[in-house]
Amino acid sequence: MRTFLAALVFALGVGPALAQEAGFAVRQTEVKKEPFSDAETVGTLAEKAQVKVLSRQGGWAQIESGALAGWVRMLSIRMNSGQSNIFSGLKSLFSVARTGSSGTTVTTGVRGLDKEQIKNATPNPEELKKLAGFAATRGDAEKFAAGNPQLRNQNVDYLPQK
Repeated sequence: MRTFLAALVFALGVGPALAQEAGFAVRQTEVKKEPFSDAETVGTLAEKAQVKVLSRQGGWAQIESGALAGWVRMLSIRMNSGQSNIFSGLKSLFSVARTGSSGTTVTTGVRGLDKEQIKNATPNPEELKKLAGFAATRGDAEKFAAGNPQLRNQNVDYLPQK
């Protein structure tokens, strides 16, 4: 019983430390006051800025980076791999128990569709044909870019036609 209580106290004390993970910003991104896209922007996180992830909520991560703290979209952060702290093995063990073999949880969403609609989705060739009609030709793209001084020229090869 004593061993169990000691293990429980240890786990509770280690829990908050395990919740914090190190990572970095994969691109420059806005830091929000709350985990909402229309929340107040409190700062900008530079590309490759080191962050500490404090918590997660839906598709958002609560971070600290120097004096900057707030919420960023989860896809803007990449977690550091190969953590060398003493608790990384213990953390992995808890992750496996919590989320499966990888210890990673991914959340995605589709606006406007419910679970049943996604489950019963079928391809629509007519809509695909409409989508092809939105493709821009090289000439159209160059004409558009020439009329917009904020754009800069960058060569990108088109995918081969099949």
